Amino acid sequence: MCRICRTVSAAVVLVVSWSALGQTTRPTTAAPLYAAGSAVGARPDGTDGSPAGSGRATTVMVTEPESPAPAADAAWPRTVRAFAKALADGDRAAIDAALAHKASIRRFGATHGEDSAKVVERLGKSLLIGNHAYQHPPLVMAADIAADFKVATAVPDRAKVKYLIDDEMEIKRGNATAVQWVVEQLAATQGTPVGVIVLWSGRPNPAGVTAPPLFDTVFVLCRGEEVGPGEYRLTNVVYGNPIPE
Repeated sequence: MCRICRTVSAAVVLVVSWSALGQTTRPTTAAPLYAAGSAVGARPDGTDGSPAGSGRATTVMVTEPESPAPAADAAWPRTVRAFAKALADGDRAAIDAALAHKASIRRFGATHGEDSAKVVERLGKSLLIGNHAYQHPPLVMAADIAADFKVATAVPDRAKVKYLIDDEMEIKRGNATAVQWVVEQLAATQGTPVGVIVLWSGRPNPAGVTAPPLFDTVFVLCRGEEVGPGEYRLTNVVYGNPIPE
């Protein structure tokens, strides 16, 4: 049986199995991929849902300074913001333009890569809940995401309540786990440009089904590199919902 602990996945406090998160978010091989999809954004409503898994526990010690490392300059936050909008709008051209050559795109726990057509197919009918850019480590990621959900009026209460954090110790624990999560998913080191995007995203309907889609919370982690003065491209994108229900 896996150890049940109080932890945070996707920078959010939840009562989940940390060992399950390790299995669902950590691929066994790298997944390099190029970019390539399209869809139309829609105002979502519906219910939440996510995958589950099992694996082994991970422990990390994080020393938190008095203030988080800011993004290097305004260019990286602008890049993350533009990419978030492109995802929510299903704008394949804008998504491709944000990606570096041979950027890696994959889902949490996957051992194979995807192209941007698959990303748009999954995320093109989304409402943007929040986006945040950091220089690693992202020491306030959990707190930032909790603040986003507090004002996300389009997300049903039953879906967002688990992401709301009010207890100070829980926030610290969540922030520490978020740092570890980013390290594992993006191989981030001190000063690496990293970002998180949170979407309320409709699931694609099976062929022939016209019913309104169900919606999930989807997290997108991204890593960037500076390719010129004040210009960034995304080298790694990992997305999905790794939090077991």
